[in-house]
Amino acid sequence: MIDPELKKHLQNIEKEVRELKEASTGLKSTLIRGLVYGAGYVIGAVIIVVLIGWILNIVGIIPVFNSQVTEFREALDHFSKTVQ
Repeated sequence: MIDPELKKHLQNIEKEVRELKEASTGLKSTLIRGLVYGAGYVIGAVIIVVLIGWILNIVGIIPVFNSQVTEFREALDHFSKTVQ
């Protein structure tokens, strides 16, 4: 025979596990989890592309970015002067 106190604890554990399963497999939590994972993938990919481009620019393999960086800096300088 199972001890009544042990049986009660097992029933409480089973109830909590059931509640956790229902909470973690709901549509809302699945949607939120998917959005967070998707945003993480996009942000990670952007960071990797930026780092690779930056490294290649420093090494000098991609000199095309030099003119774009210069134009971007000039635009920022112009914008900062108009704001002041």
